[in-house]
Amino acid sequence: MADKADFMAQAKAQMDNWADEMKKMQAKMMEAGTAGQEQMVKQMEALNAQRKEAEAHMEQLGKANMEAAKGMQDSMKKAWAEMEKSMEEARKKMMG
Repeated sequence: MADKADFMAQAKAQMDNWADEMKKMQAKMMEAGTAGQEQMVKQMEALNAQRKEAEAHMEQLGKANMEAAKGMQDSMKKAWAEMEKSMEEARKKMMG
């Protein structure tokens, strides 16, 4: 298992990257017409929900002891993979 502090730093950096990307997507969404905005709003809501779930995993990991952190790290990696897949889908739809 990667060092807990290193893993947490990587997780925070990834969360910050996603937050920046989501801000860009929101700006793009505002440029879209009404019909496009409805679809984009739903996509952004789903991304925000996944981001909040990943943040909750990070918070739990930060409080966990080393043994519990091992299992949580695996769970968090799965959540990240799902979030990255959703972000890629959103990039294609919103950013062209």
